[in-house]
Amino acid sequence: MEQSEDLRDGRSSFRRKMEKVFHSPITHGIIIALIIIDVLLLLVVLLVDIDVIEVHAESPEEEEEKKEKLEEELHYAALSIISLFVVEVVLKMAVEGKHFFDDKWEIFDAVIIFVTFGLDLALAFSPVSYVVRDSVSLLIFFRLWRVIKIMAEIQYCVRKEVPETIDKEKLAKEKAEWLARRREAHTKV
Repeated sequence: MEQSEDLRDGRSSFRRKMEKVFHSPITHGIIIALIIIDVLLLLVVLLVDIDVIEVHAESPEEEEEKKEKLEEELHYAALSIISLFVVEVVLKMAVEGKHFFDDKWEIFDAVIIFVTFGLDLALAFSPVSYVVRDSVSLLIFFRLWRVIKIMAEIQYCVRKEVPETIDKEKLAKEKAEWLARRREAHTKV
């Protein structure tokens, strides 16, 4: 009986620690940085694909080969980042449980991540025509919605930091007033 209580306390302690990690400004900063990198990678792939960023080579065949290789490398880098987002969402679901589904933005974010991850995997490991690849790439571009997520992350950090700062200042002011009253009481005695 005691073991099961210890296990429950351990799990709830782990959940509390993980919730602190997920809601810390450092974690939000890392997520923002990864989103920015992911968006930049997607933009570079698009710019290479439409020849805004040119790949130079000695022959047209070599140029096409280099272009495909660059796009593939950028695609795998973006796939690595989206994999981290998948892990983040799965951990959030595990830690927050049913409360995860209370936040519509989190649900929308999770759907975008899972769908684009699946499409990315399909593109990475299955031979498809350029028409299909380009169509699916447009769907993957939905990840750009995460720019909005950056704003939400920043807003969350500000919303959390400002009240904490105000509370700390209020406590410091109350403590200073209490100390002043105490000193005043001591000087009267």
